[in-house]
This record gives sequence, C-alpha cells and structure tokens, in this order.
Amino acid sequence: MTWIPIIPRAKADSELAAAYREASGEQAVANILGVHSLHPEVLVRHVRLYRELMFADSELSRAERETVAIAVSWANECVY
Repeated sequence: MTWIPIIPRAKADSELAAAYREASGEQAVANILGVHSLHPEVLVRHVRLYRELMFADSELSRAERETVAIAVSWANECVY
C-alpha cells in the first residue's frame, strides 16, 4: 500500500477524470498510476511513456521488453 495520497475516481476533477480515462478507460486505476493523481499531467505522461516503451516499433520484441521490465523490478525488489 502506498503512503502517497490517491484521489479516487469519484472525487476527481475534470482534468484528473480525463487522465484516468486515458490511463485505464472505465477500468480501475492501478496504484502505480493512481499515485500521480495529485498531478494529472504526470499521470498522462507516465501512461504515454509506458505505451511508447512497450508497444512502439523497436528492435526488441514485446517478450524481450517484458523480460527487461521483470528483471528491473526484481533487482529493485518491486512487487509489480
């Protein structure tokens, strides 16, 4: 559980609500994104960066990119 305050979707202003929609549609927003709720522009940029890194054309396959992400998470002792 994070100690950073997360503004729930039900209390989001229009800017944050739009950021939540871009991040996850109508699905629940993952905590890794929700921690940006105090700064909606950062949340949007985080999602766009992730999508670029994981889905854009690359010399690495999607599986290779996921493997790198897993290795980095493991090295950082991250539970995600």
